[in-house]
Amino acid sequence: MKTIAICSFFVLFAIVAGIGATTPAAFADHSEVTIVPAGGSAALGCEETGVGCYIPSTVTVDVGGKVIFSNTDSDKHTFSSGTISDDIIGTVFDSGLVFPGDEKYWFPDTAGEFPYFCMLHPWTNGLIIVQEVVEEAHTEEVVEEAHTEEVVEEAHTEEVVEEEVIANQESEEKGGGCLIATAAYGSEMAPQVQLLREIRDTQLMNTESGSTFMTGFNQLYYTFSPTIADMERESPMFKEAVKLGLTPLLSSLTIMENAESESEVLGLGLSVIALNLGMYIGIPVFGILKLYQFKKN
Repeated sequence: MKTIAICSFFVLFAIVAGIGATTPAAFADHSEVTIVPAGGSAALGCEETGVGCYIPSTVTVDVGGKVIFSNTDSDKHTFSSGTISDDIIGTVFDSGLVFPGDEKYWFPDTAGEFPYFCMLHPWTNGLIIVQEVVEEAHTEEVVEEAHTEEVVEEAHTEEVVEEEVIANQESEEKGGGCLIATAAYGSEMAPQVQLLREIRDTQLMNTESGSTFMTGFNQLYYTFSPTIADMERESPMFKEAVKLGLTPLLSSLTIMENAESESEVLGLGLSVIALNLGMYIGIPVFGILKLYQFKKN
C-alpha cells in the first residue's frame, strides 16, 4: 500500500508539473509585440547572424492584436510587407520611412504568415505569424484594446495623414519609392511615377544586375531625396523646376521598356546612364565653356 501511495504521489506530481510547464505556452500573451531593427542593420552582415536583422526576426501576434514597429537604430528603416522579389509590396502593411526614435503600428485582422523587409536595406527581413485567438473572452479583450488604440490615434489624424503621405511616397517596391517624382507630380498614381515604378519592378528588379543596381542606388538616393521632397512641397516654384528637370530623365528611361534579358538590361541601362550624364552634365558644361569663350573673345 505504501508503495502504491508513493507511486500515486509521484504520478500526481508529474501531472501537476506537466500542466504547469505547458500552461504558460498555451496561454502566452500575444496581444502586443514590438519589433526593432538590429543595431547596425543598415549595413550588410546582420542577415548572417543568428539574431537576424529584425529583433525578434519571427514573432507571433493574435488577430486583433497590435504590432509595434519601433526604430531604435540610428538609421532610417521601413517595415514593409512582402519580399523584395514580389511584384506588389506593402499591400498588407507599410510603415513608410521610420526615423530613429519613432514608432508605427499595425493591427492585423487576418490570420496567416506575413514576411516583411526594409525597403532601404533589402537584406533586412523578418516574419510575423498572426494567429486566431482560442479563448473568445480573451479575443474580445484584445479587439477592444486594439480599438482603444485606434481611437487614441484618431486624435492625431492630421499628423498621421501627413506621415502616411510620406510613407506612400517611399513604398511599393521595392528597392524603395520615388519621393522626388511623387512630390513633383502630386501623387504616386501619376503616370510619370507609374512609369518609374514599372521600369523598376518589371525590368530592373527581375534581373541580377538590375537588383544590384537598385540596392546601391537606394543607399545613395535616400540620403537626400526626403529633403528635396520636403522642399518641393514647401515651394511651388522649386516643384515646377524639379518637374522640368525630370522630363529628360523620364523620356530617356522609356528605352528601358524594351529590356527583357539580363544582357539587355545591362546594355540599355548603361546607355541610359551615359545619355543622362550627357544631358545633365555634359551639355551644361559645354554651354558654360562656350559662354566663357564668348565673353573672353
